[in-house]
Amino acid sequence: MTEPAPDLRESSPAAGRARRLLRADSRSRWPLVLTAVVLASLAVAPAWVQAVDRAYLVTMLTRIVIFGLAAMSLDLVVGYGGMVSLGHAAFFGAGAYTAGALTYHSLDGSTLLGVPGTQQALVTWPAAAVLGALLGAMIGGLCLRTTGVYFIMATLAFNQMVYFLFNALEVYGGDDGVGLFAAGRSIGPLDASDDVTYFYVCFAVLAAFVVVLNLMVRSPFGRVLRGCRDNPARMAALGFHTYRYRLVAFIISASISSLAGAMAVTESQFLSPSFAKWTESGELLVMVILGGLGSLVGGIVGAAALFVLEEFAIDITDNWQFFVGVGLLAVVLAAPRGLTGLVLGRGRRNV
Repeated sequence: MTEPAPDLRESSPAAGRARRLLRADSRSRWPLVLTAVVLASLAVAPAWVQAVDRAYLVTMLTRIVIFGLAAMSLDLVVGYGGMVSLGHAAFFGAGAYTAGALTYHSLDGSTLLGVPGTQQALVTWPAAAVLGALLGAMIGGLCLRTTGVYFIMATLAFNQMVYFLFNALEVYGGDDGVGLFAAGRSIGPLDASDDVTYFYVCFAVLAAFVVVLNLMVRSPFGRVLRGCRDNPARMAALGFHTYRYRLVAFIISASISSLAGAMAVTESQFLSPSFAKWTESGELLVMVILGGLGSLVGGIVGAAALFVLEEFAIDITDNWQFFVGVGLLAVVLAAPRGLTGLVLGRGRRNV
C-alpha cells in the first residue's frame, strides 16, 4: 500500500510565508480589538455609575476621557517618537488659558487683544488647538535640537516658563486663578451643562482622535517616526529628514494636548496656573507608562487606572497618595509593558 504524496502546497516556502502573514495579521488586530473594548466600556460607563447610584462619578469619567486624550497625545511623541517630554503640561495649560481667557472676557464684557470673548466651545476649542500647535512648533523647534536627558530638561524648562507666565497674569487671578462658574457649556446648538451630555461630547472628541491617531501611526509617516525612534542615524542615511518628522509629531501632539486643556477648563469652569504645573506633565507621563508605551489606547487605560485608584484610595485613608504610589509600583513591577502590554501579551499567546 503506497503512502499518499505530501501536499507540496503546504510544505512550500510560499505556504510558510502565507501562514506567517496570517498570524501577523491576527496579532495586529489585537490592539484594535482592545481599543474597541476600551471605548465601548467608556461609552456605557455613565449609565452604569448612575444605575449603581454613583452619578457623581460621571465627573471622574469625564476627566478620564480628557486626560486620556492628553496622555494619548503624549504617547505619540514618547511611545512612537522616542521623545520623552516633561513639558506637555505647558500645552495643556495653554489650551486651558486660551479657552478660559475667551470665556472670562465674554463674562466680563471686555475684549482680548481687541477680540471679543466667547463661551462657544466651537470657537474656544479650535483656538486652543491652533495656539497649542504654534507653541509646539516654537518649543519643539528648539528642544528637538537636543536629545536624551537634555531634551527632557529643555521641555521641563519651557514648561516652567509657561507656568510662571500664567502665574503672573493677575487679570486672571494670578496664582489663585479665577472662577468661570457663570459660564455655560455651549457647544454649537448643544447645551452641555448636564454632566452626562458633556461626557459624551468629550467622548466623541476622544473617539475621533483615537481613529485619526491610529491611522497616522499605521501610515508611512508613522513607520518613519518609529524608525526615527529606533535608529535615527540609519533613517537619516536612508534620506529621511528625522528632525522634520519628529517636529511634525511634536506639533500634532502639542495641539491635541492643548485641545484637552480647553476641554478640561470647560469641564471644571475654573482657570488656574495649576493646569500648566510641571507635576501635570509627570502625571501624564505616568498615565502613558502605566497604560503602556506605544499603544495609544494605553494613555486612556492609564488615565482610567490612575483616577480609579485615586478614587478608591481617597475613600480608604487620608494618606491616599502613599497607597496610590504603592499601587502604581505594583503595576509597573507586574507589567513592565503597561496594562495594555499585559493584556495584549496574553492575547497574542492565544493566537
